[in-house]
Amino acid sequence: MWVAGTGLGTLAHAQSAASARVVTRAEAVASALSRSTRHTIARLDSASAFAQLSAARQYENPEQLVIITAGVEGRALSAVMADVQGILASNAASNAASAGVRVELGGRYASQQAAFSTLLLVLALAVVSVLCVMVLQFRSFVEPIVVLLAAPLSFGGAFALLVLTDVSLNVSSFMGLILLVGLIVKNGIILLDFTRHRMLVDGADLETGIRDAARIRLRPILMTTLCTLFGLMPLALGLGAGGEMQKPLAIAVIGGLALSMPITLFAVPMLLVAVRGRDFRLITTAALS
Repeated sequence: MWVAGTGLGTLAHAQSAASARVVTRAEAVASALSRSTRHTIARLDSASAFAQLSAARQYENPEQLVIITAGVEGRALSAVMADVQGILASNAASNAASAGVRVELGGRYASQQAAFSTLLLVLALAVVSVLCVMVLQFRSFVEPIVVLLAAPLSFGGAFALLVLTDVSLNVSSFMGLILLVGLIVKNGIILLDFTRHRMLVDGADLETGIRDAARIRLRPILMTTLCTLFGLMPLALGLGAGGEMQKPLAIAVIGGLALSMPITLFAVPMLLVAVRGRDFRLITTAALS
């Protein structure tokens, strides 16, 4: 059976010459339970009438199949698919006993999994691109790698806010994670570029330079972060046309940015000092001249 369409799907190819008549027993379906949008349990036969149906024979790549469609309303697709996979796992023994029967999940779930694979590639390309730009800026691999390490830590804030707001990880929220890579790196560049400036111009060591940079650049980092957070707030509240579709993206960005600010101001300097050493110095411009 293949449950496809807007919801989910199960595909069964039966390699049998038997009749293709599929009967849905009214009494079996009527006793099934359905979960409503308020997560309360109700019997299907309390709101609908059921009758026995016959399905016409269908084929795909000369194999017999039955397609069953179902809509997902009031619940996240990931939660519905978790229930479906749990039911399939609990009935794995009986399914294995049916020789020549294959079960697949399709519909929106299959499309979502394909989109996630593509977005993972986009995320990897974004990280590589940002790394190349920072290597040209700092002329070193140490600072870019330290700054990029803040991105996975900030993802924790995005996931935490998604969980708190009961929003599932979907294509929109995944795009927010990709957007976070550039936003988080921006704060790190503001901090470390001023540190490099102090070390080159004034001959300061790394610890002194990064301490001054954190103190002087705190206000610009705080202002740019807050402006982004408040700018995304209407979208996170789902206001306006199409707001519900972009709500997961805004929530992911807000959660990640909120956590990235203390990470940029505390974790990045500590990690850089641990790698370079607190007495690390650069050749000053006066020495070069």
